[in-house]
Amino acid sequence: GYRHLHGQKAGRWVHVGASDSPVTRAEIMDAVRECQANRCTALDVLGWEWEMGLHDTVREEAKRMGVDLRLLYIPREVMDSRAVKAGDVRFYELAYLKTSLQQDRRTVTIKLEDFIIPNPDLVPDEVRSKIKRPTDYIDFWAVDWNYRQDTFHNEWQTWRTRKSPVLRVVSDPHTYSEPGAYRILVKVIDIFGNDTTQLLAMTVP
Repeated sequence: GYRHLHGQKAGRWVHVGASDSPVTRAEIMDAVRECQANRCTALDVLGWEWEMGLHDTVREEAKRMGVDLRLLYIPREVMDSRAVKAGDVRFYELAYLKTSLQQDRRTVTIKLEDFIIPNPDLVPDEVRSKIKRPTDYIDFWAVDWNYRQDTFHNEWQTWRTRKSPVLRVVSDPHTYSEPGAYRILVKVIDIFGNDTTQLLAMTVP
């Protein structure tokens, strides 16, 4: 359901996703339409988990409908009463992941082009001072080369280590044995433990 926020965030409406299932694109757009019907121009959607491949285009679609949409993770700290009392609970917006796909007939590689934290001002100063490039916000990323709209299958991965603190941004090549249409899901885990995904479509000749 919805509730109106008062005080500092007055004017924004909030939709909270279920605790036992991911927030989906359809759910978000239903919330946007209800917000629009009530002449509300700003909506925050809070979720524990998010639909795989949910992309920034949902924000653009909401904007065209006259609604300023923000998607925010519900942090684990909300379950810790001490953290709540101490004011240590921070809601981070979903990050934006930009990738590119290089294809040579049946062989493809994925490159991480950019990773954007929408609200870097919420990042603690001691963390922000160590960020030299956008990928420094990433701990780990992985690829499902044949995503079928179900469980993410981790078929290739790379991560940051103490010996290799600079993250690798280009995947190993992957060769498809059969022609056809494929969906590739790229998943990033950032330094805050949040995951961001991007869905890519390609055709193998």
